[in-house]
Amino acid sequence: MKLKALEYFITLAESRSINEAAQKLYIAQPSLTKALQLFEEEIGCRLFYRDNAGIRLTEVGEKILPEAKQIMSYYNGWLTLSQQCTLEKVNVYIQYSFSNFLLPDVILKFKKQHPDVQINCEVCSSPEQYISQDVDQPALALFVCGSKNPADTYSKLQGNPPALLFHGAYRCLLNTGSRLATRESVSPEDLKDHFCALRSTMENSSAALAPLLDWLVPIVSPKQLIRSESVDSIINMVETHNDLYALSYYPVLNRYEGVRAGRLIGVPFSNDCCNGDLCLFYSKRACRRHPELQELVDEIQESARAFLEKATQ
Repeated sequence: MKLKALEYFITLAESRSINEAAQKLYIAQPSLTKALQLFEEEIGCRLFYRDNAGIRLTEVGEKILPEAKQIMSYYNGWLTLSQQCTLEKVNVYIQYSFSNFLLPDVILKFKKQHPDVQINCEVCSSPEQYISQDVDQPALALFVCGSKNPADTYSKLQGNPPALLFHGAYRCLLNTGSRLATRESVSPEDLKDHFCALRSTMENSSAALAPLLDWLVPIVSPKQLIRSESVDSIINMVETHNDLYALSYYPVLNRYEGVRAGRLIGVPFSNDCCNGDLCLFYSKRACRRHPELQELVDEIQESARAFLEKATQ
């Protein structure tokens, strides 16, 4: 029996469907289904019922689940005992526009708990280039993965899947006084008489954003682009001008006070090229060696869950 089979079984048991579990594991659904079948054949018992509502554990599956979790806990504990050493520094690489989101409070809390650990945060256009399996100098990389930069590509580099913080998409951020604010979706043609406010670095800031820009740029005139170094100045311009829009990632755009107060709205684009998941890439091997690093990863995930819960209320 491979430990990977236990990991798959536990993830399936904690998911509502095989498709959801496959997304969490960043593997193809048929591969996960086959792995489950082999696991059931190996132990000689059926572990899940499958129906139109999804999957649920059988009586045998209910019995095996806590034991499987215990085995994985033992295994991770053994790795920790054999590899644990002092964590001196963590490098964190963050995609532009997310630098002031989630991390400041998390990092401050972490520094108070672990004052001897140095944390270097760098906002950059390509956090993916810093993905590393180095356990002595671990790195975290936070960025949006889309059709042009799928997460499973980086999972192979990282050696494990990322932590999925949000399913989301880039949207058209508008003043609620705009004539487009009531639309279910907007297209480049709808934006021909609007100005677009962009960060000066945005056009090269994200592979996930590239398909959206490729879709917009042929139709939106360069004369309609307004570039700014500051996100705050862009948000202020959109709030005060009905013929101006910005590109902003949902659900993170809900952090803006103007959105919460109803002065701004993020309208979806009519093309799914804008879709992308905000992911946190980290090394599980490094986390097993450094429990403090695992604490930081857990805190970032918890901060994202708390934000999403509040944003959807």
